[in-house]
Amino acid sequence: MTGPAKKASEWAGRAERGSPLLIRFIVWVARTIGRGTARLLLHPISLYFLIMAPNARRHSRDYLRRIDGDKAGFAAIYGHIHCFAATILDRVFFLTDRFDVFDLTFDGLEAIDRAAAEGRGAILLGAHFGSFDAMRALARKRPDLRLKVLMHEGPDGRVAAALNRINPELADTVIPLGRPESMLRVGEWLRDGGAIGILGDRVPAGDKTVRLPFLGEGAGFPISPWILASVTGAPVVMFAGVYQGGNRYMIRFRYLAERVRRVRGGDPAAVATDLTRYVETLEAWVRDHPKNWFNFYDFWH
Repeated sequence: MTGPAKKASEWAGRAERGSPLLIRFIVWVARTIGRGTARLLLHPISLYFLIMAPNARRHSRDYLRRIDGDKAGFAAIYGHIHCFAATILDRVFFLTDRFDVFDLTFDGLEAIDRAAAEGRGAILLGAHFGSFDAMRALARKRPDLRLKVLMHEGPDGRVAAALNRINPELADTVIPLGRPESMLRVGEWLRDGGAIGILGDRVPAGDKTVRLPFLGEGAGFPISPWILASVTGAPVVMFAGVYQGGNRYMIRFRYLAERVRRVRGGDPAAVATDLTRYVETLEAWVRDHPKNWFNFYDFWH
């Protein structure tokens, strides 16, 4: 394993070791003192990580410079980390369907209607940008949309276990990646008209990539979500739960592909056009809301 996949795997391993304790702490705080008071703790938590996580701090600075040139000082990096911490706190509320605590707006819902009208299920393609879990709020606008998430469990599944303790019903909405039956379950779900949520900017071990311009430099993006779309015939809709401060989220959608052409032999060139549309949309959204980018590792090398 080399390049982006190796770096992403190392990042995921570090996150897996620390996340369960952090998640349990945040769950306890959120449930004990409520969201409003818990948000006061985000400042010392963000400051702690700003000081004690030099790799994340360095990668935040490098990323922010791609957005604002040399305007990536202490305050900008702190704001970036604080935005990430806020979405981690809000994850507790999204995963327990406490949508009432948020001011939610939706942009591009016609993309969901278009995908649903085709009757082939749908792939909702996200990124480590904003809140992936905010997608669950779509149930308020489209209660007929049945959703499952294709998720990497991590080296030992501790994050998944911690999240399941938040809401035991989550297990029924997740299809774990990497199991022999995973793709079979995905195919059955899509054929039955359901939607699958998946991330499109993290390279799993062994996945092929296409290198495309992103924020001024080439970066590798995985082709596996597009192979899934080509095999199942499902349309692809991009989404992001953009955090806008306070209790405000804007959940954005864009229709990307009606049908991805068949990928033979894992040929990356077969998906280049559709993948380019995804990357260009992601860059536009990131430039609009730069604090919402949460890949805290060297994404470009």
